[in-house]
Amino acid sequence: MKFIFYLSERTLFHQRSDQFVPFIRMLAIIGLVIGTVAMSLTLGILHGFENNLVEKVTGFDAHIRLESFRGDLNYDAAYVRELYGHPDITSITPYVKLETMLRRGDETEGVLLECMNESDFLHVLSASKKNIAGQVDFRETEEIPGLYLGFGAADYLNAGVGDTLWALFLKGIPSIFNPISRYPLIVSGIFSTGMKEFDASYAYTSRAFAEKVKGDPQLISGYRLLLNDPLKADPLSRWIESVSPYHYTPVTWKEQNLMLFRWLQTQKAPIIITFGIIALVAMVNIISTLVMIVLVKERDTAILKSMGMKPSDIRRKYMLDGLIITFLGLATGILIAKILEWGQMKYAWIRLSADVYFIDRLPIEISATVILIISAVGLALALSATLVPARRAAAIRPVEVLRYE
Repeated sequence: MKFIFYLSERTLFHQRSDQFVPFIRMLAIIGLVIGTVAMSLTLGILHGFENNLVEKVTGFDAHIRLESFRGDLNYDAAYVRELYGHPDITSITPYVKLETMLRRGDETEGVLLECMNESDFLHVLSASKKNIAGQVDFRETEEIPGLYLGFGAADYLNAGVGDTLWALFLKGIPSIFNPISRYPLIVSGIFSTGMKEFDASYAYTSRAFAEKVKGDPQLISGYRLLLNDPLKADPLSRWIESVSPYHYTPVTWKEQNLMLFRWLQTQKAPIIITFGIIALVAMVNIISTLVMIVLVKERDTAILKSMGMKPSDIRRKYMLDGLIITFLGLATGILIAKILEWGQMKYAWIRLSADVYFIDRLPIEISATVILIISAVGLALALSATLVPARRAAAIRPVEVLRYE
């Protein structure tokens, strides 16, 4: 094998008066580099979008929401203890959901007001929210609760930290006998998630406020469940259904954002197929390169065979040529792709609209798994691509090639 490696190194890399072999070798490597970079970035972007989507979505809400199609529930401590018996459930948080109109001066904005204990909010939901002003402070011991308000709603109401807003509630048709209920809230903080629609529609305050509105401290809208692994949400949802009253409805984070994940899955197949074709073109370049090398080196191959080199060694030599070209192309392509990944994530060369997407830059995450898949597929295709030229070289008959030498 040392002699075969020596021959491949001489064929591919030594400078000669005839520069044709180095030229077509470089074209094959460049083609493979382009195909590798295209595939790496494509899979990296898809992987980055999916990971960011999971991270953002699970940060916006719990991994599983447990509600009832009947409406509000009474907090059930025994039921909560039963759920905690499952090893994959790490946190269960009761919450109250209120649809309200927030008013400041002449401006009014409709929001979904979610009420829970401040410690539960910090544990379950605060990670996905960036403080724009102030901080999370539900003022649970004060007469007027604190309000953690989304940036979009705060901007529309022209509200800042310390301002007092009025939460308006109406049951049925307003009249003299059914007036609109008003409750004051003090803005303690303003947050942003990077998604404009979410920031304009959500606000958070204490459960004490919900008790004041509903008049019953045990009345809740449901439970938020955190898991040790978000990907276990689907099987765990089925277990919850089996141990819960029939009217309880668990909804996983995937089900809450079903259309987003369907869109992502729909995009995967055509994108991978399209850029996979580019990679196949690079493999065709390897075949054509090796065929040309076989033709150019036909005389040298015939001399080697006449000196006693076996056809199997000739075949291995040209297969090794193809694998060396492939390795160089894959290694260079993956290196360039990783450099582009680093630059994009650090400097955000390509930006996205946070109003449409969950992030402000095109995400690229070229994982070790992606690199292994591309390398394995590339080497397998290269090995297949070398079979025809290698067999053609092994079949050369020295007497015909050297007849007129």
